[in-house]
Amino acid sequence: MANEIAAYVQAQVKARVRRAVTPAAFAATAGVFVLFAAAGLFAALFFWLEPEHGPVAASLICTVVAIVLGLIAAAPLLIGRRAPPPPQQGAALPQFVSLMARTAPGLGPRQVIVAAALIGAALVLSARGGKK
Repeated sequence: MANEIAAYVQAQVKARVRRAVTPAAFAATAGVFVLFAAAGLFAALFFWLEPEHGPVAASLICTVVAIVLGLIAAAPLLIGRRAPPPPQQGAALPQFVSLMARTAPGLGPRQVIVAAALIGAALVLSARGGKK
């Protein structure tokens, strides 16, 4: 029974970690390339403006452009976020609860308390994912 509980918890943790790590890795890679592209564009803008306006004015213009682009990029975060995707409902939770119900009569008092706590934690985790 303990092995099945551990396997259930590990499956849930792996699925949640995979859902969080994959987009983060792609975002970090894209961020590095965007950073290099932005640095090149700002260098080009500076060297284009510097002969006409001087180095101080050209750097201030580049700074203002960077601030405006940063505010535009942060606008979706400031305005609102989209709803997270619904959690994947598997058949593992009902099987887990029925397994606990079948084995409960043969358990001692401490094991029953631990089993009840695990069922409660599993129900809380599954209910948290369903709220909108």
